[in-house]
Amino acid sequence: MSNYKTPGVYVEEVSQFPPSVVGVATAIPVFIGFTEKVPEGQAKKPVKVSSLVDFVDKFGEGAILSIEDGELKGAEFCLYDSIRLFYDNGGGTCYICSVGQYNTNIGNVTADNYKGKNNEVFTSLEKVDEITLVLFPDAALILSAEQLGTLQQAALKHCGEMKDRFAILDVKELGDLDETIETFRENVGSQYLNYGAAYYPYVKSTYTKDIAFDEILQKELVDEEGIKAEYTQQLSPKDKVLLAEILTKYEAATGSDKKLIAKAIAVLIPGYSSIAAKYQAQASFVPASGAVAGIYCATDSNKGVWQAPANVGIASVSDVKDRLSDANQENLNVDGTAGKSVNAIRFFNGKGIVLWGARTLDGNSNEWRYVPVRRLFNYIEESVQKSTNWAVFQPNDANTWVKVQCQIENFLSNLWRDGALAGSTPDKAFYVKVGQDVTMTPQDILEGKLIVEIGIAAVRPAEFIVLKFSHKLQEV
Repeated sequence: MSNYKTPGVYVEEVSQFPPSVVGVATAIPVFIGFTEKVPEGQAKKPVKVSSLVDFVDKFGEGAILSIEDGELKGAEFCLYDSIRLFYDNGGGTCYICSVGQYNTNIGNVTADNYKGKNNEVFTSLEKVDEITLVLFPDAALILSAEQLGTLQQAALKHCGEMKDRFAILDVKELGDLDETIETFRENVGSQYLNYGAAYYPYVKSTYTKDIAFDEILQKELVDEEGIKAEYTQQLSPKDKVLLAEILTKYEAATGSDKKLIAKAIAVLIPGYSSIAAKYQAQASFVPASGAVAGIYCATDSNKGVWQAPANVGIASVSDVKDRLSDANQENLNVDGTAGKSVNAIRFFNGKGIVLWGARTLDGNSNEWRYVPVRRLFNYIEESVQKSTNWAVFQPNDANTWVKVQCQIENFLSNLWRDGALAGSTPDKAFYVKVGQDVTMTPQDILEGKLIVEIGIAAVRPAEFIVLKFSHKLQEV
């Protein structure tokens, strides 16, 4: 009550509503990898990006690819395409942590390039509380299997210690399926497995790659005498002369004129289109984590973090590198030894490319087997933690306990109504306990501890739909 001293009418606003829990963001990824350019002073630091246009403005586009001995160089730097897949599949705000420019890093790249020799990359991520997903798509193409495993272990440790984020991992393809999965499981480690999920195989994007015209011309089509005879043998003498003249004009051109001429004459050169298509196909396969992150975002936005991000078609992809069968997926989905489940990306007739799995790497755990369960707990824990900060330094008495309990119960009741929690009634879906001789001893109270116990019955995805059929006897 204010100490009134002057006669008059006074107005006081009295708060009648208890404090509420506000849900935190659930799908804000950080992409770690190589880019065309790096904003000044922002190397190995997360930079917020709101759209693909914003990304291009700050970090540039994809690499111009070169050809060396029939291997396509530069295609391994696929972060730009991964960002495009992210936005095409429902992504929104994200962070980019550039670890270098790709045109200066073709060669010996190790896990230290991604995490930093003193782990400074993940240390910088700790300072951005908004991040909830961690991924590094191009690492699967650039690093060896052992180096990739080192990076993946560091990412899982980061997520497990922060307790508010989740790692989306790519499985490096080694040719043979059994060898690929076994190598991944050996290298990914055994700690913090419920804070990450792995996806296999790579997906084929529909994006056109930027392969330099001169690369195909000089390294595939031309010899000392001009266009190789194997490509010109069906041309008439007149057409051969015309082709030579066109190439001469191209060689004499400079700057932007040369690029324009290249685009105009590419389709006129025998063999060019087929060779370009071969390299386009080779460069179009990228790890799937960028698309998966977009699906996480779209699922969270449209349905909720408790919905499994699976049985969803992937946009802007036309195929997968390895078409899996049910028998192939059995070994991926269930690992009886270590429980390191790998989520499959499948092709289905009439449905296209579909994300067909929602398991964490902790596949043998009844508690943390599923991606939506782990991420739902992350969401609830982070939301409640941030929204109960008001109680710090409040009197540790029954009044404060009741306010905290009501605040959390209201939040969980709303989640239950939205379908996030199992149970026909709220009391079957969750409980919140707080109080002396309930969650705290007198000594706890003397030490300033306010302890709240929360139990949640999370919904789990129906991973196996079993339909039982039997013959019904004919009735007379």
